[in-house]
Amino acid sequence: MDVLSNNDIVILILSAFITSSISAVLGMGGGIILLGIMAVIIPEGYKVIALHGMVQLFSNTTRTYVFRKYVKTQLIKQFFNGALIGISFSVGIIITLIYYFDVQSANEIKVEVLKPFIGLFIVWNLFLKGPKKAKIVKSFVPVGLVAGLSSIFVGAVGPLIAPFFLVKSFNKEHIIANKAAAQMITHLSKIPLFIYFFNMDYTAELKILIPLILAVYVGTSFGKKILYFIPELLFKKLFKITLFIISIRLILLS
Repeated sequence: MDVLSNNDIVILILSAFITSSISAVLGMGGGIILLGIMAVIIPEGYKVIALHGMVQLFSNTTRTYVFRKYVKTQLIKQFFNGALIGISFSVGIIITLIYYFDVQSANEIKVEVLKPFIGLFIVWNLFLKGPKKAKIVKSFVPVGLVAGLSSIFVGAVGPLIAPFFLVKSFNKEHIIANKAAAQMITHLSKIPLFIYFFNMDYTAELKILIPLILAVYVGTSFGKKILYFIPELLFKKLFKITLFIISIRLILLS
C-alpha cells in the first residue's frame, strides 16, 4: 500500500473512533461510513475491503464482549453453522471467477453488483412487507448462510442481516450484541479468504491496523455509555432510520 501521510492516519483513527461509537449506539451504520472514508484515503480497492474487514472484526468482537451478557448462544450457533455453508459456496464462486476471468489473483476481479439488491431487500423488509404481530425468525441458519455467502463480495453484510434482529423479544442491547457477534463471524471468515485468494499481507499493514483497532475499542466503550441514555423506542426508531438511509445509499451509489 502507498505510504499514508500523518494527516491521513489521524483522519482514519478519528473516523474509526467515531464510527465505532455510532455502531455501539445504533448497532450499525459506523462500518459503512468507515468503509467510505477508507475508500477515499486508501487507493487500492481490494485493500480497502480487506483492511476494513480486519478493523470491523475487532470492532464487532469488542462490541460482542462489551454486551456479552445479552448474546443468545443458540442464535449465534445457528448463524455460525449457516455461515460455514455460505463461506464454502463463496470459495467455490471465487475459484470459478478466477478461472472464468483467467486472472492470477482474485484482487483483479471487482464484484459489487449485489449491493443495490441488498438495499432493495432492506426497503422491502422495513416498509413493503405485510405487517405482522411479531417478527419470528425460527432459525438463523439461513441468515448465516446468506451472510457467509455474500460477505466477501459485498464487504459489509450488516445492513443485510440487520432486519432479522428486529424481533419484539430483543431490547436494544440484545440487538447490538447478537448482530455484532454475527458480524464478527462473517468478518473473521473473510480474513483467510483475502490472504489466500487476494494475496493480502496483513502483517505489512500493522502500522495502520493497530491504531485503528485501538480506536474502535475506545469508541465502542464510549458508545456503550451513551446507549444507556437512549430510550428503547427511540433506539429502535433510530435503528430503522439508519437502516433505511444505508439502503438508499446502497441502491443509488453502488
